[in-house]
Amino acid sequence: MSEPQRQLDSQRVSELTRRAELWQRRYKALLEGLDDAVIVYNETGAIVTANAAAESLSGLSHDELITTNIRDLLGPGTLEGTAAREDYTADLELTRRDGSRRSVTIHAKVVSLAEEPLLVQCHIRLVLPKIKAPVSDHAETRFRLMTKNLTEMVLAYDMDRRLTFANPAAETLTGYSLAELEREGFICWVHADDRDRMIQHWDRLFEAHSFYEEEYRLVTKDGRVKWVAASWGPIIDDHGIQVGVQGRERDVTERRMAEETLRQSEHSLRVNEQRYRTLFEESPFPMWEEDFSRVKIYLDTLSSMGAGDLREHFKSHSEDLEECVRRVQILAINRAARDFYGAREKDELLANLAAIFDETAYEVFCEELATLADNQSIFKAEFQTRTLSGEPRTVSMIVSLAPTPNRDWSRVIVSFFDVTDRKRLEEQVLQSQKLESLGRLAGGIAHDFNNLLTVITGYADLLIHGLQLEDPVRRGLSEILNAGTRGAELTQQLLAFSRKQVVQMRPLNLNDVVREAEGMLKRVIGEDVDLAIDLDPSGAMVKGDRGQMHQVLMNLVINGREAMPHGGRLNIETRNLKPYLLLRVSDTGIGMDTETKTRVFEPFFTTKHPAKGTGLGLATVFGIVTQAGGHVSVESEPGIGSAFSVYFPHVAGHAKPEAARVRPLVSKGSGAVLVVEDQPEVRTLTCTIVRNLGYAVLEAVDGAEALVVAERHAGPIRLLISDVIMPGMNGPELAAQLALTQPQMKTIFMSGYTDRIMSEAGEIDTSIAFVQKPFTPDHLGAAVHRVLS
Repeated sequence: MSEPQRQLDSQRVSELTRRAELWQRRYKALLEGLDDAVIVYNETGAIVTANAAAESLSGLSHDELITTNIRDLLGPGTLEGTAAREDYTADLELTRRDGSRRSVTIHAKVVSLAEEPLLVQCHIRLVLPKIKAPVSDHAETRFRLMTKNLTEMVLAYDMDRRLTFANPAAETLTGYSLAELEREGFICWVHADDRDRMIQHWDRLFEAHSFYEEEYRLVTKDGRVKWVAASWGPIIDDHGIQVGVQGRERDVTERRMAEETLRQSEHSLRVNEQRYRTLFEESPFPMWEEDFSRVKIYLDTLSSMGAGDLREHFKSHSEDLEECVRRVQILAINRAARDFYGAREKDELLANLAAIFDETAYEVFCEELATLADNQSIFKAEFQTRTLSGEPRTVSMIVSLAPTPNRDWSRVIVSFFDVTDRKRLEEQVLQSQKLESLGRLAGGIAHDFNNLLTVITGYADLLIHGLQLEDPVRRGLSEILNAGTRGAELTQQLLAFSRKQVVQMRPLNLNDVVREAEGMLKRVIGEDVDLAIDLDPSGAMVKGDRGQMHQVLMNLVINGREAMPHGGRLNIETRNLKPYLLLRVSDTGIGMDTETKTRVFEPFFTTKHPAKGTGLGLATVFGIVTQAGGHVSVESEPGIGSAFSVYFPHVAGHAKPEAARVRPLVSKGSGAVLVVEDQPEVRTLTCTIVRNLGYAVLEAVDGAEALVVAERHAGPIRLLISDVIMPGMNGPELAAQLALTQPQMKTIFMSGYTDRIMSEAGEIDTSIAFVQKPFTPDHLGAAVHRVLS
C-alpha cells in the first residue's frame, strides 16, 4: 500500500469515528430535551443509553444504567412486548436504586430497521399517585402555598364536579378567573375536537382511575389554542373513600409546535425528495447524480502533500487522476441518459464506462476537478463523447455541486444536452456563409476580369483581321486570343460557382446533351478508361443552359477520370424519377473518406497538387445545379469508387435547336447606335466595332448621360447596346426610359454576370438580345446584324 493511500485510509477511519461520535452526541442531546425518562436498550435488554430524567427516576447514574439490564429495572416481562418488533404500551413498576418501587407507564418503540440489530426506545412516565384528602386546615394551607408558585395549572374537584381548588397558574393558562372557572363548570376549556376523548378519561377519574401526561388542545378565553399535558388522579380520604379528583396540567405548546414543524419539514423533505426523484428520472435531459466525497478527501490529501495546481499535477501524475475517477460513486442515472448511451439499465451503463470514458473524458474530468477545487460550484464544458455503440455525439455538460454541510462534495448533479445536430447545423450555416462570401468575391472578380478579357480578346481579334495570313505577328495575336478564351472559361466557372452567371434557360433534352459530348468525353478520359453510357429513353425535359449542362457533365467526367490514375470504368446514366431527372456519373476509382466527402463541393478545395487543379470544378457543378433548381449528392467509399447524382426538376416543353452563329455581313449598316458602358476600355472597343460595321455611334458612361445624349440627338436611334450592371440606372431600366421617346429602337444587352438584375433566377429571357462578356468583334457584329435585319 502506498503512503498516500495509507494516509487516506487512516483519515477515512478517523472521519467515520468522528461522525459516529457526532451522531451519539446529537442523539443524546435530543433525548435530554424530552420531558419523559427515556432508556434505549437492545434485544437482550442491555441498556445502551439513557437521559437525565431516567437517571433521576431510577436513582442510577448514566454509567450505572448502561451496565444494567432493562429487566432489572422494569421486570422480566419487559422484553416479551418487544419480541414481535412492534410498539407497545404497558403499566409496570420501576425498581429504584434504593429498592423502592414506583408505578410507571411505559411506551416502547422499535427504532432500528428490520435487517439491523433490534434497538428499543422506551419512554417511562410516573403514574400520578392517588391523593388523599387533607386532614387539617394546616395541611391545606401548606398545599396552597406549595402550588402558588407553580407554572403548572393545579386543579381539584369534588365528586359533584365542582371546583374546590385552582392555583394562580390556572388563570394564566386558561385566561379564565377563578369565579369564571367555578361558573363554567368542569373542563370547559377543552377543544371541541378533543372533548370526547378527554371526557372519557375524566369520567374514569371518578371511578378511582388515573391518567398520566395525556395531551390535548386547550382553548383560552380569548380563543387562542394551546397544547397541554394533563396528569390526573383521584383524591382518597383516610377511610379509603374517593372524595374528589385532582390534577396538574402544563403548557407543552412550544414542544408540540416544534414537533409539528419537524413533522412538516420531514414531510416536505419526503415530498420534495419524491418530486426531485420524479423530475430527475423523467427529465428529457440526460442526468447523473454522483458522490464526490471520496474524491475530495483524496484531493485534500494531495494538496497537503504539496500538489498545488491540479491541472499541472495531473499532467505528470495520470495515476492520481485515474484514482479520482475510481473514487466517484454514481448514485443514479436517469432514463434520458440511459437512452442517450443506449443502455437499458443503470448497471449496463456502469459496466461499460470504459467505452465512454476516453482520453477526452479524462481531460474534461481534470478540468472539472480543478474548477470545483477552486471553490466554484458550477462547471461547464462542451466536448465529444461516444455512446455504447461507438456513435460520436457532441454534448454540452453542466456539473453542479449541491450545497451540503461542510461542503463535502457528497452530491454532484451532472446534466448534459445533445448538441450534435445543432453543431452540424452551425457548421452548415458557417459553410453557407463562407460560400456566400466567396461567391460575392468570385462574382466581383469575374465581373472585372470579364471586362479586361473583353478588351484583350476584342482588340486581338481586330488586329488579327487586319493582318495578312503570312504575317508572323498573327501567330502571337492568336496565342493572346487563345489565352483570353481560356481566361473566359475560368471566369465562367467562377460565375457558375457564385450563381451569377448569365444563362439562357430553355427546355433541354439531357440525353441529347450527353450524346453531343460523347466524342469529346472519350478523348478527355483516355484509352485506359472504359466509358459506359446508359440513357433512359423516357427521359423527361429539364430547364437549363446548354453550355452549363455541358460544363456540369465535363467537370464530373474529369473528376471521375482523375480518381482513376491507373484506369477503370466510368458510367454515365440518366433515369426518369418523378418529379426529377437523374444524371449519374460514377467511377471505380480510389474513392473518398468521410472528411473529403463533406468538403468536396467547397470552392478551392482539392486533393490534387496546387499546380494541377483549382478546386473549382465540383463547386461549379454545385452552383450550376442549384441555380437550375436541382440538387447534387455524392456517395463514395475508399477503394471502391464514387458516384455523383444530379437531380434536375422536370419541365414541360420541347427542346429547341441552338441558333447557328453567323458572321456579320460584309455590307455596311446605317443609322445611329447608342453605346452605354461604364468601363472606358470596353466602351471604346464596342464603339470601334460598331463604327467598323458602318453605324454612327453615340456613347455614354451611364444611364443618366445616355438619356441626355439621346435627347440631344436629332434623329432616331436604331439600336441601344448597353451594359446590364451600371452605377445608378441599370441597363433594363435605361431601355425602358428610352423606349418612351424611341419606340422603334432595338436593344442588345451585354454583361459578364447579372447579380439577379435580369430575372429572379439570374436568367436571360430568350426573347432579349444578349452578348456575353468577353465577346469578340464577330460575336457582337452577328448580334447587331441579327437584331437589325
